[in-house]
Amino acid sequence: MNTQDTDQPSDLPAPLDEGAASDGEFASAPVPLVVAVGRAMPVAPPDRLPRLHATEAVAPAAASELAHARSMLADGVHFVGNVLLRGPCSVAGQVDGNITQAPGLQVSVVVTETGRVKGDITAHKISVMGHTDGVLDSGPGEVTIHDSASVHGLVRYGRIQVNGADLNATLERVAPAKPSH
Repeated sequence: MNTQDTDQPSDLPAPLDEGAASDGEFASAPVPLVVAVGRAMPVAPPDRLPRLHATEAVAPAAASELAHARSMLADGVHFVGNVLLRGPCSVAGQVDGNITQAPGLQVSVVVTETGRVKGDITAHKISVMGHTDGVLDSGPGEVTIHDSASVHGLVRYGRIQVNGADLNATLERVAPAKPSH
């Protein structure tokens, strides 16, 4: 490694030459722009900005594909807002807002051990291993509250399973829908 104090490390390629491509397109073998740590990005002249090129149009996803869309909020992510689900969801981070299944769909929501939800969860199946503060509403569906869970608020369920959790909630059973003849 070069021990001289320079703006450009010797093991990295040199920055793009402003006159390398005169027609506004990148040269056939573009060289990455290198900026030393702690220094500002150089201002790119308008003729050096990349251009988007049109490609084939992609058809919108079918409703059946959306029904199987999976969502996950990773540990360390803090989301503020409401969520409308079209498929199963796993919350390992923090949500400040409501999580609701889309109309006409039955989805499942899992709040993992690291997950925290401050708001309402409305889904056909709800499984809590983390912390929730709000309404858990599965309607005639299922709610499972694991021993690592802390649940505060209201729980509406058709079937419920509680495994030694910190449960400080009002429980409301929803009768299953009667089949029509």
